[in-house]
Amino acid sequence: MDEFKGIDIKNIYTIVPKCENEKFDFINTCRPWDGFVLITSGEGYAIAPDGTRYEVSVGDIILLRKGDSYETHLISGSSYVTSGFEFEFDGRKDFPVELPFLMKLSQKQMEKIMSISEMWQSRSWESYTRCRIMLLDFYLGLLKRQIESADADKYVANAISYIHANFRNNFSGEDLAKHCTLSQSYLRSKFLKQTGMTITEYRDKLRISAARELLLSDYFTITEIANELGYCDIYHFSKAFKKHFGTSPTNYIKEKEEKNKK
Repeated sequence: MDEFKGIDIKNIYTIVPKCENEKFDFINTCRPWDGFVLITSGEGYAIAPDGTRYEVSVGDIILLRKGDSYETHLISGSSYVTSGFEFEFDGRKDFPVELPFLMKLSQKQMEKIMSISEMWQSRSWESYTRCRIMLLDFYLGLLKRQIESADADKYVANAISYIHANFRNNFSGEDLAKHCTLSQSYLRSKFLKQTGMTITEYRDKLRISAARELLLSDYFTITEIANELGYCDIYHFSKAFKKHFGTSPTNYIKEKEEKNKK
């Protein structure tokens, strides 16, 4: 990632709550400003610049950039906060990471946006400065979350690459964490969140998949396969194989042979 020193909000044009008494259909072919649309009641759908359709409801915020083409379609009685302002970047044209088109905000985040809107509507002498500071704080929070997520994706991808290269070996969690330059607890947490499996489960899935291919090749004994894939003995290999395929390696081979005879 290139050096990134910061962002600023150059101008704020509007931050206003709106309510639609009838079905609301809005098509913008070229948005004039940066900004967002926060759904505060009702539901509908939005179409992103790439044409993807997203269902939207309370708490969803649509993050928009100057020049975007997009659509919003809401049912009667929907309300939302819409805004327009300009980002100014320090030596770059865009954010250091890409923000998603649509995000779901927490109740606390929604309250922050509503507070910004109320402050803007007050039109007091300090409202512009306070709104600008709060908007910057909000977007910096989003950027931090996206950067952390991107970093986590990078580390997990590195871990997956290491496991694929070394699943036949009995590496430890410490070995993998050192390779990824992370703590074991942080790597375990991020790996589980992204893959839905623990590191051990992921490694065992690769081992069992390889075991199946080796069994079907008829070139290796069960003992040789167990040794090749890092199992300490045939018992542990058979147990892991049965857990995955529902049968022992010996029975698996027999069943395949019987099917081939038919």
